[in-house]
Amino acid sequence: MSSSISPYYCIFIQVYCEVFRYRFEGQAISTKEAVKHTRRIGELLYVPRIHDPRPGRSLMIAMLLADDQESYVIPLLNRASMLEVRGGFFIEGTEINPRGRALKNIKADTYPQRWFCRPVPRPAPPDAKAARLEAQRHGEMIAKALQRWPSRRGGSSVGGSA
Repeated sequence: MSSSISPYYCIFIQVYCEVFRYRFEGQAISTKEAVKHTRRIGELLYVPRIHDPRPGRSLMIAMLLADDQESYVIPLLNRASMLEVRGGFFIEGTEINPRGRALKNIKADTYPQRWFCRPVPRPAPPDAKAARLEAQRHGEMIAKALQRWPSRRGGSSVGGSA
C-alpha cells in the first residue's frame, strides 16, 4: 500500500511577525512607502474560513492579531493566498473594512490587498517575579474594595439580628 496525502489536508499557520501592507484602499503604494508607513507587528493567523478536503481548495483568511489575541491590528484578508519568497512570504486577498458596529446588515468596504510578512522574534515576556507582585497588589486592592462595602459580599444584613 503506497502512502498518499491525507484526505483531511489543511494548512494552518500561526506565527509572530511584522507585516507591511502594499496597497491603500486598493491602490498600490511603493515598497519604500510601505516599509516606512505600514509596518505592523502581531500574531499572524492564516486559517481556512471554509474547509475543502481537496488540497488547495479551502477558502483561507489571514489576520494579524494584537497581543490580546482578540483584536485585529489591521483589517483581515478574505480569500487569502500565500506565496513564499526569500526572507518571508506574501499574502494576497481582499481586505474587508467594516463600516460601523451594527449587529445586522453590516456594511463593509472591500479592497484588493497584498501583505509582505516576515517572522520576527516574540518580545521577551515580562519578568515573572514582577508579574506576580503586580497580580498580588491587584488582588489586595480588590480585597480592600470588597471589605469597604460589605453588601457586595452578599451575607450581611443592615441592622439585622444575630
